[in-house]
Amino acid sequence: MEDYGGSGSIWPQIVLIIVLTGFNAIFAATEMAVVSLNRNKISSMAEEGDKKAKTLVTLLDDQTRFLSTIQVGITFAGMLSASSAATSMASGLGKFLSSIGIPSGEAVAVPLITLIIAYISLVFGELVPKRIALQNSEGVATALAGFISFLSKLVKPFSALLSISTKIVLKVLGMYSEDIEEKISEEELKSYITVSQEQGVIDAQGKDMMINIFEFDDSAAYEIMTPRTEIFMVEYEDFGLETINEILSKGHSRIPVYGENKDDVVGIVYVKDLFIELKKNKYEFINIDDVIKEAYFVPESKKIGQLLFELRNNKNYMALLVDEYGGISGLVTIEDIVEEVVGEIEDEYDADRGKITKLGKNKYKIDGSVELKTINDQLYTELDSDINETIGGFAVEKLGFFPEEFSEDPLIVVDEDYIIEVLKVGDKRISEILLTIREESKNRNPHDDN
Repeated sequence: MEDYGGSGSIWPQIVLIIVLTGFNAIFAATEMAVVSLNRNKISSMAEEGDKKAKTLVTLLDDQTRFLSTIQVGITFAGMLSASSAATSMASGLGKFLSSIGIPSGEAVAVPLITLIIAYISLVFGELVPKRIALQNSEGVATALAGFISFLSKLVKPFSALLSISTKIVLKVLGMYSEDIEEKISEEELKSYITVSQEQGVIDAQGKDMMINIFEFDDSAAYEIMTPRTEIFMVEYEDFGLETINEILSKGHSRIPVYGENKDDVVGIVYVKDLFIELKKNKYEFINIDDVIKEAYFVPESKKIGQLLFELRNNKNYMALLVDEYGGISGLVTIEDIVEEVVGEIEDEYDADRGKITKLGKNKYKIDGSVELKTINDQLYTELDSDINETIGGFAVEKLGFFPEEFSEDPLIVVDEDYIIEVLKVGDKRISEILLTIREESKNRNPHDDN
């Protein structure tokens, strides 16, 4: 029987291809295992003295170098495998094809061998090892960490060149590897959270809270403040026993006190201190100087994560926000900040604030202070404004003028998706509206069957 490949050459080539495919599998499995690791768990293991975990932490700390090492290994394995097959194996197969009557046997053999090698490399060198690594990422990573660490030192010149080249290209494109890794990490976590909710591991409320945490440090204080027009304040000069009844009717625990005007906040009064002082004076009189405390002021642009840290450290419950002109723009409490994560917290004093009351099918009576975001989340609408955050402000924007308090004419905004009717106007703001979502609207609440 004729040996078309040469008995002394074809088997060593086959063995070499198997070995190179094996190396490719090791690199592919290691890459998938390491990037799939639970970073916190590995860090804890490293702190407890696990040497392999320490090696993995080192690899994770310099992911660019790690990925460069893997890429060098995969590239060399694939290149050697292809060049090896393209020599004697392609030649031998070409002679065989020619002998059985196939014209241009050697020309056909090269792409055929390339396809066979590509198939073997893809299945056994990439897909199978990666699936195995995904199912046991920790085991695979710890088993191969030492080998990859050794290899990274061996190919350091090549990986360094690749790392530098990558960083230069990213810099030219106006991107930075650190930023990319951070964004990928955040998006991956959000994806895991969403999948966990879909699989029933966490409920929808838990998912929303976790997602809100990612937005926490990006939000500025002015985005969650109670605007100055809605802040209840008392005047310093007119403070007396008659003021206390007004304070008690509002249900607040802390009240700002102003001097010449509402941009001139001179302090804060705690309701509990009022009672203590009143009792001391036998409920006959009260001196505001005995109960007033220093107010806490911050720029309205301050991030709420930083503000929460400051309020906690300074033992303050609320902060008054100052705009760029030095005026008071609003007020933020610790409760406002916490609500950004856990959602709206209502007590007995919130019962009539920010309500959305369903009146019938697709009809809702809404307090003017309710934010558009809240309405969109609850009613599946897409109300959007670049200048207003509340439904009251949105209605004024759409009307194009500020309505009179005792207008006899109906004030209605008609859109293809909704109809807004102004129900109440007071204190220079729209305090209540009626929202009707049209039947034909694509944004109609799918759960609204009544």
